[in-house]
Amino acid sequence: MNLHFVHKLLQAATDQLYGFLKVRGAPLAREVEMMEAAGLIEASGTVHGLKTFAVIKRVTDAGHSFLRAFPDQPPLPARTRGRAVESATN
Repeated sequence: MNLHFVHKLLQAATDQLYGFLKVRGAPLAREVEMMEAAGLIEASGTVHGLKTFAVIKRVTDAGHSFLRAFPDQPPLPARTRGRAVESATN
């Protein structure tokens, strides 16, 4: 699960007036499936075909907790963070 995608999708769903968010494309639909399995959201079933999409119906309490824990965005993984520090110091 890509935590940066998760954060962006949770934030976008929270910002929706009625709480529904439709995402298009197989990669994002897969993230929605994993987020639902993790209990962060409630979603409709993914529609596969010429235009794959999924709909986030609502952000759960666990999803809101995730957003409170990472108000801006989640931290980078240690291996990525190390490379960013190395490139900044060189």
